Amino acid sequence: MYNRFIQFVIPRIGQGLIALVLYLNFLALPFLRPLTGMPVLFFGLPFLLLAVLVWVARDPLGVGLAAAAQLCGVYAAGDLITLLAHLADGPVWQVWRLAWQGGLLAWEVTAVLLLWGWRKAVKLCTTTYTLTTQKPLPGGRLRVVQLSDLHPGTGAMNRDRIPELYDRVAALHPDLLVLTGDIFDEYTSRQDFDAFCELFGRWQMPGGKWFVPGNHDFFHYWHTPSYTRQELEEQFAAAGVTILEDCGELVAFSGRDAAPVRVVGRKDWLDTKGRRLAPAELQPGGPDGVFTLWLDHEPRELRDAAAAGADVILSGHTHGGQIWPAGLVARLFRYNEVNYGRKRITDTCTAVVSGGTGTWGYKLRTAGRTEIVCVDIRQEL
Repeated sequence: MYNRFIQFVIPRIGQGLIALVLYLNFLALPFLRPLTGMPVLFFGLPFLLLAVLVWVARDPLGVGLAAAAQLCGVYAAGDLITLLAHLADGPVWQVWRLAWQGGLLAWEVTAVLLLWGWRKAVKLCTTTYTLTTQKPLPGGRLRVVQLSDLHPGTGAMNRDRIPELYDRVAALHPDLLVLTGDIFDEYTSRQDFDAFCELFGRWQMPGGKWFVPGNHDFFHYWHTPSYTRQELEEQFAAAGVTILEDCGELVAFSGRDAAPVRVVGRKDWLDTKGRRLAPAELQPGGPDGVFTLWLDHEPRELRDAAAAGADVILSGHTHGGQIWPAGLVARLFRYNEVNYGRKRITDTCTAVVSGGTGTWGYKLRTAGRTEIVCVDIRQEL
């Protein structure tokens, strides 16, 4: 799990840096120019405006902080352009001064970004990937639908959207449904928890429904959850959802040829602090003739999974970045091996990372997409 420094100290440091950048830029707002001879008002009004923003952004993982961070980012970009325009001088400087309006443009751009980010968060997409394999598949094909990072409650997904989600998944006619973690979290209300568990029971898939936990399903950070691990296990059992934690099962499809499919699910990397069974321990015989679907909440140890025999690895966790520049930072520090989308790991193994079927914390997304992932696999003849 994340330690206290990552959970609390780093967000506070980020808040402090954002506050500093914003305050320095607030001093340039046009309405302050007539107050330059009155230091108390000149320096005090920006501080008052900053205090209001600090109060709005007081939750280190709330939408207020995300909005303030976007404003800070726009201001920083504007400051860089201002410097370059000033160096260019002449018409470039005059046009930019008129457009920038002493920083008012930053507020306007931020408002547009937030509106666009809300729309991007609540728009549920279906992303389809088509893959091939030389291994036998039941009937020569396999369709897998992946839901990941629902986080029902404060984010983009809640029980009011269940009819839409049910219809979208049912229309895909999947052979298997996989839930790759963070299906619930500590913000999920009991009503949402019960409603989504009931939803999972309504879908009937010939290859079953499979779940691997994420870092929020059982292992909570911020609030006392509305459900216990035992309650989740009981409701998933009633819904026909199989929980996989460092184990795998063979799936046989009645009414189709005898080719089975193996589903392997891993324990969450954060919860175990990386001390979980190695891929080679999960499939000690190595690659064989059985098509193997590998589920891991975080996109980690992908090459080891491929070497153990994984043909398709499905993950989530990253949200595709969700709020820029989170995804960029993750890539720079190589926190996750894949931030979003499809990546060929070896000649026989492909990893797919979902952007999330919901959003975490708030209805805002400036990176990635809110999506249902559909993976169509065809057997090469």
